Amino acid sequence: MSKKLVLVLLVVSLLALLVVGCAKPLTLTILKPTYDSTQTEETLEIKGYVSDSNATVWVNDVTVAVGKARRGIALFSTEVTLADGENTINVVAARGKEGDWKEVVGKKLVITYSPEE
Repeated sequence: MSKKLVLVLLVVSLLALLVVGCAKPLTLTILKPTYDSTQTEETLEIKGYVSDSNATVWVNDVTVAVGKARRGIALFSTEVTLADGENTINVVAARGKEGDWKEVVGKKLVITYSPEE
């Protein structure tokens, strides 16, 4: 192999590594409800977005559909049923494949359910 070809292959390989390493980090944002709030309704909508429409999102270990990305965000929404008192809701997003997640981010919500009497 010529020295020029080896040099070109090395440069291309390094550039490919730089491009892969520059991927934006996965982000998870909860739009509603607000953390540490009190709800009077038993059913609660969890709404938010992730920075990658290919990410997998779970709310309390249940997979939630993620919409097509628009303007850099991919919306998701689901409902959970609250129990009386304090409820902890875990929202997790991951990028990659099951068993080989490349990036995982999470948020924890604490919601108190106090039905109106």
